[in-house]
Amino acid sequence: MLLGAVGLAVDLGRMYIVKGEAQTFADSAALAAVLELDSTSAGITRASAAVTNNPNNNTFGTTPFTGTTVQFAQNSTGPWTTAPGSASGYAFVRVSATVSVPIYFMALAVSKSKTDVVAAAVAGQVPKTTFGQGLFPFSPYAHNPTQAPDFGLQVGRQYTLRWPSNPKFGNGASANVCQGDNSNAMVAVATAAGGSERGYIENTSASLIRSTIIDDYQSIFRTVGDLVAMTGGAKQSQLDSLMTRINQDTDTSASNYSSYNGNGRRVIAAPINDGGTPLGSNNRIVAIGGFLLTPTGNYGNGGNQAWCAEYIGCWLQGSSHKCAVGGGPNAAGAYVARLII
Repeated sequence: MLLGAVGLAVDLGRMYIVKGEAQTFADSAALAAVLELDSTSAGITRASAAVTNNPNNNTFGTTPFTGTTVQFAQNSTGPWTTAPGSASGYAFVRVSATVSVPIYFMALAVSKSKTDVVAAAVAGQVPKTTFGQGLFPFSPYAHNPTQAPDFGLQVGRQYTLRWPSNPKFGNGASANVCQGDNSNAMVAVATAAGGSERGYIENTSASLIRSTIIDDYQSIFRTVGDLVAMTGGAKQSQLDSLMTRINQDTDTSASNYSSYNGNGRRVIAAPINDGGTPLGSNNRIVAIGGFLLTPTGNYGNGGNQAWCAEYIGCWLQGSSHKCAVGGGPNAAGAYVARLII
């Protein structure tokens, strides 16, 4: 009886260890995979590769998991598929790992020499509306404050992070504003708060500004729907901070998001505000938008030059890609990868 109890403990202990290793693998693999989804077939391929390349192994970290299944869905409840016909809107990943574990003492009672241990995890991109870190310290203006999901911004166009001291719209050299804001209406929004208003929203301390740009620090919590104080000033001394942030990326030269292939440091999130009620005051955050910083050569050292960034749509925190959400009212918002199950 004593030997039987010891044997049972050995077999159950082995199964418990394998279950823990398999669950760690499934959890981490699902989270890594969901960060790759961006509504493209390339995103599906990257997500599958993230599971295959997951460093968490079996047998005390010495043996890769082989009995794995990767499935995708547009909702956390499914339906699930291993090969989506269209990648659009697939924002959830389910990873299953099955390990066949040898049993010795228990085999005498159950008449088999192995048993399967199964672990599974579901991760998804879920909306996030409040941020204590990670948001860029500039707030572009919505072009249509009531038109979700993009509020009048067009994916692929450049919008203003910092406005020039004397913004002018026009053609060619006569304009000094970003492409997407090159209109009389948007210049009027930018100048409504006075000449010192340049698009900046953070604390005025130079060291805190630098930490916000380079290290994703925030001195103020931001929530969609809240008012955002436009603190003004050219912040010209922060040009080197902007250059440092861009140079943290592994792709510093891509001119647009469609050709970008970096580690995500040039992909930023910024609160989009409604321009104020009345115009120029009481600016309210209507969404969090994803933007791509342009190469360093596009940011000049003059106070009368705009700092621009390309609008990419919704932002996925911690990813080098935009989110995978297709349509709907939250498509231009912010998302975060979370374990669902």
